[in-house]
Amino acid sequence: MYQQGIDNKLARILPEGVSINIVPAGIAVRTSAYLIDFLIRAVVLIVSGILLSFLGKAGEGIFLVIYFVVTWGYYIFFELKYGQTPGKKRYNLKVVQDNGLPIQLSHAVLRNLLRSADAFPVAYILGVLTMVFGKQFKRIGDWGAGTIVIYQQPSTMVKLLNTDVALPPPVELSTEEQQAIIAFAERSEELSTARQNELANLLVEPLAIEGEAANERLKKIAQHYVGQEI
Repeated sequence: MYQQGIDNKLARILPEGVSINIVPAGIAVRTSAYLIDFLIRAVVLIVSGILLSFLGKAGEGIFLVIYFVVTWGYYIFFELKYGQTPGKKRYNLKVVQDNGLPIQLSHAVLRNLLRSADAFPVAYILGVLTMVFGKQFKRIGDWGAGTIVIYQQPSTMVKLLNTDVALPPPVELSTEEQQAIIAFAERSEELSTARQNELANLLVEPLAIEGEAANERLKKIAQHYVGQEI
């Protein structure tokens, strides 16, 4: 479950006792991000409309295709690939799953298909009301997709790794296992090397590695899940 402190942080408590803190983004900053994205999409459509107007009926058909792609594909593409649109990036916001992990295709598609519900009856009134009366500031699309928009926290893992290569795990890991590995990497700087190796060996049984190799491998896997570039 989520626990919310006076600093507006939400603590996700996992069965293994691992917890992460996230800070949900409020209405004002999300509205500002939306306006930037709206302007970008508007410019693309206006320029496309002007250029395609010289092609007559064929241009109208092409414009309709572009309109559909920009309207529905803009958010899905950027949120799936980067976790944030250009507007959200401007304000350091990011879309994640409720458990703090990066969103997948199903989350990106569903939260954006439900924009129509948020926009009902006009000007996103229903979506705004849903955000106002929720501590996590989630619109209908977020509730339906199991996502939340948060402030992107600076990661401590950049300085933890000895290499700039992030490696995926050799086997599929559960959400709880992913969270445990991320928490290990973020907190390892506070631990001695011996303690890091000891904890790492508790987490890497399915990876068939041990010792310092396990320690470094886990940090690379954590880097993979966080999805940051160094």
